[in-house]
Amino acid sequence: MADEIIQKVFVKEDSGATIRCDSCGLVKTIDTQNFTSLPPVVRIRCACAAVFPVRFEYRKFYRKATNLEGTYRMLYDERDIPDFSQAKKTINCRIENISMHGAGVTVLGRHRIVAQARLILGFTLDNPKRTWIEKTGVVQLVEGAYLGLRFDEPANTDRELGFYLMP
Repeated sequence: MADEIIQKVFVKEDSGATIRCDSCGLVKTIDTQNFTSLPPVVRIRCACAAVFPVRFEYRKFYRKATNLEGTYRMLYDERDIPDFSQAKKTINCRIENISMHGAGVTVLGRHRIVAQARLILGFTLDNPKRTWIEKTGVVQLVEGAYLGLRFDEPANTDRELGFYLMP
């Protein structure tokens, strides 16, 4: 299973999840409501006898995979918010994914960031306008160099980022 591609399946609010078999193309919607506890990755057997791994994603909002250069700074005081437009924008992280309410960020180099730390994150979208985005937020997850950041203000208040996130 190490070299198999794990299919991500998004579970909707009604507990429905649509799975597609890559071997035969069969698409089936299943009800996950009766599954009390699933392991992180489940092996699914299709009617065509193909077996493949699936990871169920229980998210309210679509998360877009990205590979954007970014810069972050720790916030110790709300009055301490740097102006990235005037300062030198040193690339010190990569934005791995973005959703309406947060981002997954990989820090380049060493860091001392812990859960509940406050950050300001700045990055340029890879859209035609090359839009510069700045968001403040709280670190929810720290796994080595990877950080899960929850934005203070949802992205749906930012038209450019909201448009960028459309699937």
